[in-house]
Amino acid sequence: VPFDAGGSADRMARGIASFLPDELGVPVLVLNKPGAGGQLGHTYFLQQPNDGNTLLFTPATPYIANNILITGADFTMDDFAFINAQWADWTMIATPVDRPYQTLGDLIEAIKANPGKLSTGSTFGSAGHLSTIVLLEALGLTQDDVRIVNYSGGGPLRTALAGGQIDFSVVQGEGTEVVRDMIRPLAAFLEARNEDWDVPPINEALEPYGVTVPLISGSIRTLAASASFKEKHPDRFQKFVDATQSMLSKKSVQKYFSASALGGDWLGPEKSTELLNTNYQALV
Repeated sequence: VPFDAGGSADRMARGIASFLPDELGVPVLVLNKPGAGGQLGHTYFLQQPNDGNTLLFTPATPYIANNILITGADFTMDDFAFINAQWADWTMIATPVDRPYQTLGDLIEAIKANPGKLSTGSTFGSAGHLSTIVLLEALGLTQDDVRIVNYSGGGPLRTALAGGQIDFSVVQGEGTEVVRDMIRPLAAFLEARNEDWDVPPINEALEPYGVTVPLISGSIRTLAASASFKEKHPDRFQKFVDATQSMLSKKSVQKYFSASALGGDWLGPEKSTELLNTNYQALV
C-alpha cells in the first residue's frame, strides 16, 4: 500500500488481507510504503520479483496517473495488471463542525476576506488536491490565498479535518463516512446530489459566482499485479483473479466491507483496466 496506515486504501487492504488467505491458503501481509504521492510505493512494488509474492493495493486513479503525468515516474499504466477496481469514490469539500461556514459561499467569502489565513489539507496528487487547485483557479484565487498543509495519506488528513486542525479540505465522500459527525460537508463534486450526504453539487453551489469546475474522479481503489508477472505466469495471475472474485462473492465479506464503510465491487481485470485507462485519458 503506497500510503500510510489509517487511510481508506490501507483499511481496505487490511480487510482484503484478512479474507484473501481463505482463498489462497497462505497468509497475506500489508506493507505500507508511503511517499511522493504514492510514487515511492508504486516504484517499490514494480521493483519486486515478478513471482506473485507481492500485490499492490492503491487508489490507482488518480495516483498512478499523477505519478506519470506530474511527478515524472518512469513507469506507465501498462506496467500494471489490474485485477479489480473494488471501490470508486467521489469527493466533497468539507469543514470541521466547529467552523462557522454553513455553505460553500460562506467559505469562499472567508477565503477572499482573509487571503493566506485559512488552511486546507491535501494529499499530493490526490483528486482532492487537484480539485482544490481547479476550484481556486475558477474563483480567480491562487494557492497562496490559502495555507495548504500536506499529509502523507487519507487517514492523517481525515483526522486533521475532523479534529479542526485545518479549516477545510476536499476529501473522499465515502471514505470520510467514519468521521461524519465531526465534519460539515459544503458541496459534492458530483453532477447530482448524493443520497448519503445532502449537499449541493459543486457547480450548483458555484452558480452565484458564474463559474464551473470539472468533476475530477475520486479515488478508484484497486488491487493489481505487475504486467510482467501476468505475462510470465498467466496461470498464477488468473488464480489471484479467481480468488478475489470468490472472496467478494461471500456475504460475510460484503457485510464486513459495508459495516466498515468500504466498497466491495467486483469488476474484474477487463472492466477495471478500461475504467482506469479512461480516467487516465481524462487527466491527460
